[in-house]
Amino acid sequence: MFYYIVLGVGIVVSFIFCYRRRLGFSLENLIFKSISSLCFLMSAVFALIHNSDAYIYGSLILMGGSLGLVGDIMLDLKGVYKQHEKTYLKGGFIFFLVGHIFYTGAVIYSLKIQWWIALIAAAVSIIIGIATVAMANVMKVHYGAYRRIVAIYVAFLAMTMIISIVAAFLSDFQKGYILMAVGAVLFLLSDVVLSNTFFGRGKDKKHHLFINHFLYYAGQYLIASSIMFVK
Repeated sequence: MFYYIVLGVGIVVSFIFCYRRRLGFSLENLIFKSISSLCFLMSAVFALIHNSDAYIYGSLILMGGSLGLVGDIMLDLKGVYKQHEKTYLKGGFIFFLVGHIFYTGAVIYSLKIQWWIALIAAAVSIIIGIATVAMANVMKVHYGAYRRIVAIYVAFLAMTMIISIVAAFLSDFQKGYILMAVGAVLFLLSDVVLSNTFFGRGKDKKHHLFINHFLYYAGQYLIASSIMFVK
């Protein structure tokens, strides 16, 4: 019961933040964003309480979500304190990157995915990371000094998505892994928009900011909700 209450409140709060985020960076929006991120984390906590049998999967997802919360704060501090923009942006990348390690680990461990499947997924993910940076001109983005960390981050982000999609198939489309896979896809799509917002030109309009955060929170809530249904 508490899970559904927190989930409902969290979705409303997060939607309000997504709307407010259109107005740009501010300390007030940073606080609102922190509350929104705390809500998806709390929904994961109550999902784990409800489905305590998934304690290892749920605990790893909680760790990933906690790191995501810190990453959220880092990325908004980047906009509030522009003199430290590079430091906060790199910090955000690092926290989200490590968070994806926990997300991927949760899926691999819970389904006992074979090493060779994980290795293939990792190889494909590395290719995607390298290709993302190599195709910067085609995508009309300029990564500059962030090329290396962008490639590494994208590889880990892609790994979460690929291994989650594989898990959905291996589990015969168990509900929990479907939610995880869809959430991972939405997370990746939100970062595609974010990449254009940070590194592109003319793609930081109000609707871009709204779409970026809408996709992000939708993805995080689905990932958190997966804990309820993983067996």
